[in-house]
Amino acid sequence: MQQLSFLEPPPQQAAAPVWHSLDEEQRARLVAKLARLIANAIAPTSGDHDDERTE
Repeated sequence: MQQLSFLEPPPQQAAAPVWHSLDEEQRARLVAKLARLIANAIAPTSGDHDDERTE
C-alpha cells in the first residue's frame, strides 16, 4: 500500500531543476520579484485595517 503525503509531492522523474538553467541576470530578477511579492504580502496596504496585524 502506498501512503500519500500532501506536504511533500513526489519528485518528477524527468523534471530538470529550473534554477540551474537560469543565467545570473534571470536569477537576480527572479529573486527581486520574489522579494517584492513577500514584502507586499507582509506589509499592510494603506486602506487595509486588519486587526490581527495591528495587535
